[in-house]
Amino acid sequence: MQPRGLPPLAQILAIVGLGAFWGISPTFYKLMAREGIPVSHVVVLSGLGVGSGLALLRWLTTGRLGFTRAEALYGLGCGLLLNVPFAMGLWLARYLPVTVFAVISSMAPFCSYGLALLFRREGPSTLRLFALAAGFLSSATLIVTRPEASDLSVSGWTLLALLPTVLYAFYGLFASMAWPKGMDTLTAGAVESWASALLALPFLILLQPITGVADFHWGYWTVGVITLIWVVERIAYFTMIQRSGPVTTAQAVYVATPSGVLFGAWLFGEQIDVWLIACLGLLLLALYLNNRALTTAKLETKEA
Repeated sequence: MQPRGLPPLAQILAIVGLGAFWGISPTFYKLMAREGIPVSHVVVLSGLGVGSGLALLRWLTTGRLGFTRAEALYGLGCGLLLNVPFAMGLWLARYLPVTVFAVISSMAPFCSYGLALLFRREGPSTLRLFALAAGFLSSATLIVTRPEASDLSVSGWTLLALLPTVLYAFYGLFASMAWPKGMDTLTAGAVESWASALLALPFLILLQPITGVADFHWGYWTVGVITLIWVVERIAYFTMIQRSGPVTTAQAVYVATPSGVLFGAWLFGEQIDVWLIACLGLLLLALYLNNRALTTAKLETKEA
């Protein structure tokens, strides 16, 4: 599938909205961890909730109930590629401050660009290379200056947080390239979310089975709220993936990273030290260079 592009204002609004949802997600990861909600419960319950919500919207707006074989296979592929980094993020939230997790997650545009280069869906760019260097320096500085690092050793948890960011880039590339012809965004979100829940269900049954209503407690309100948020996020995400491609979609971290850091500091009293500010500054420089490269490329395409 080749991205068709959104109107400029619609694209800005989509990026801002998507970034806001991404920014608040690590906060809910931490809240769910503090409430002791198992990772498998979050994946299954939110997947069923998001999938059902999107399917209901699809039925109300289009009258469609069923799915084609291509759509079901697409959902299965997205679910497989999504569940690993999603589950890792929920798990890592138990060990990392939200502020650190938000900055590490902001490497997404650079991972997406690296994959786009590898698969020849994007061309080389000097500005992008400078952006990659600044982004790498941001994460490297963050990793070695955390309180968990001692005697110049690297915090394993912080370093491990880079992995789901890389895996999300693979997921985004697949979501863009494998898009079935004629599929709408509500269908994409519904089949992916249901597939994600069904793939995680065996882990729930084997590791943390739900035996009755008594297994739920008031802390599960966090799952309910984030499920509602993710219904809107999935619509924005798949609209961007379909119309603008994974590299442009990843620009939502412009909003996500600062908001994630501020949410973490405000709700959990996490300290924003001088190194975190320096990392955030390097990150914003990297994102600025990356966005300038996108703008330049679009202008050159129009002139050609």
